[in-house]
Amino acid sequence: MKKVLVIALCILWASNSSAQKLVAQASKTRLVVGEQFQVEFSIDAQCSGFKAPSLAEFDVYGGPNQSVGTEYNNGVLTHYIGISYILAPRKEGKFVIEAASVNVGGKRVESNTLTIEVVKAQSQQAQTQNQQEQSSASAKGTNENIFARSTVNRSKVYQGEQITVIHKVYTRLSLRGFQEVKFPPYNGFWVQDTPPKQIDLNPENVDGVIYSVADLRKSYLFPQRSGTLEIEPVEVSCVVRQRSNKAPQSVFEQIFGGGYEDAVYDLKSKPVKVEVMPLPEENKPANFSGAVGNYSFKADIDKEQVKANEAVNITIRISGEGNLKLIEAPKIKFPDDFETFDAKSSDNVTATGGGVKGSRTFEYLVIPRKEGDYTLNDISFSYFDPQKKSYITLPSPEFTIHVEKGKEDSNGQVPVITMKADVKTLGTDIRYIKTGDPDLRQKENHFFGSTGFYGAIGAPVLLFIGLIAARRRYIDQNSDLAAVKRRKATAMAKKRLAVAEKHLKADDKSGFYEEVFKALYGYLSDRLTIPVSDLSKESITNALRSRNVSEETCAQLNAQLQDCEFARYAPASVTGDLQNVYSQTVSLITLIENEIE
Repeated sequence: MKKVLVIALCILWASNSSAQKLVAQASKTRLVVGEQFQVEFSIDAQCSGFKAPSLAEFDVYGGPNQSVGTEYNNGVLTHYIGISYILAPRKEGKFVIEAASVNVGGKRVESNTLTIEVVKAQSQQAQTQNQQEQSSASAKGTNENIFARSTVNRSKVYQGEQITVIHKVYTRLSLRGFQEVKFPPYNGFWVQDTPPKQIDLNPENVDGVIYSVADLRKSYLFPQRSGTLEIEPVEVSCVVRQRSNKAPQSVFEQIFGGGYEDAVYDLKSKPVKVEVMPLPEENKPANFSGAVGNYSFKADIDKEQVKANEAVNITIRISGEGNLKLIEAPKIKFPDDFETFDAKSSDNVTATGGGVKGSRTFEYLVIPRKEGDYTLNDISFSYFDPQKKSYITLPSPEFTIHVEKGKEDSNGQVPVITMKADVKTLGTDIRYIKTGDPDLRQKENHFFGSTGFYGAIGAPVLLFIGLIAARRRYIDQNSDLAAVKRRKATAMAKKRLAVAEKHLKADDKSGFYEEVFKALYGYLSDRLTIPVSDLSKESITNALRSRNVSEETCAQLNAQLQDCEFARYAPASVTGDLQNVYSQTVSLITLIENEIE
């Protein structure tokens, strides 16, 4: 009779589904002896010939019960057919409900297996208390039907080695969306996030139970110090469509979703600890500057034959996978007769499914001031390969630069240029000997011994003393680097906000909130003398309170940081006036400056 009913239901099926999966689900996987639970086998395709697994280890209190229906989940309308049983275990132990099977399109399709753990029955009082705790946990969304989890691909890495962390929500309920997501601050890590994308649900098997899984965000972390670092939990509020206790008012409500209501589940994942090993000191190259990963190295020069005082460009490109944005410019030893300038860097880095990849380019501008032949033969790049657990040094071919005599001026002489100073042309202080009768005139008043004479003698001495005093004052003011950062914090914040204003004018929400977040964190790091890697909402609030900043201002700052953080990863869900956010940020920095001591 059971097979006939299933075949009849499948014949009534009106649509063809592409999934064709027979899914087994249990309402509980851990229970006590005699406790009832439900097992359901469902499929969303035309089928026939259902074969149930053996249920000899359980008492069957109900079933097989057939059901057919539709479900609207995340914008997709699906149909399903189900066979369910009400069971109760007879004794303690672990039991496996083997796979059921059904014919779909001429093929035999099997379901997944289920593992049921049965423990000793509790006393009535303990059982009641446990049910109350489960009810309370269900209200908070921490039950086995929906939960959040943070996972890392490696829990033991070297300092600077790339780690992949994914924050997920697992659900067996009808997930409608997310109200709020609070990602961890990643204290002790440098973070590179993947671009925001639409959140989709994908099936995943967890201990024999099929869940729909939503990937909230994937990030790549680079630990900045050794020791045990903790990735704090992610907090998310999920909106779930569930059956209402209120009966539908009409047949139309049953057909078009009546009898259901939305509930909010507040989820919080468990923290994840990562053991970070220090980089080995043995065989560490002298030019190693912290690069960790797998890289290639290339150096180029734009010309090898120039005239004196002409510029030469040297380009170094480092490509590969790892902490690219933390790589410093390789140090090159140039000849003494070369005037050098600080290297300029540019990045072409992307965070994709495979990790942080790309290249970082450094451009060096040098100007040879004297003619001759010069050789650059000490250009190299060193990095640590965590897979090989060793340092690798990549050399470049040597470059020979032939410098010819520079261009002559109108007097037929080559200008001699002082390094990074104004040009001074030799030959203008020596004149040709004049011939003919000199025009000599006698003066009654001589400059020697006059007031102007002694003033001219004393002026350099006074100027020298003034320069020494100004120099000492400058050294005293800049000896304390922390104080310098504090003084310049507001100016740096204005520069960062200028970049945010460009995104504001371009209506780029993601870029705007990214720059506002960086401006606030950079300002707080400089003003409070706290490294960016150690900044968190708690450390910021404690530091501001110790500097007598009001609680109201601290609350406004935390709210602004949280809004920016959420908007960086879900810009499409952000509403409001960006100009208002920009003005609030400027006012907030001004308010902190007025209150801080």
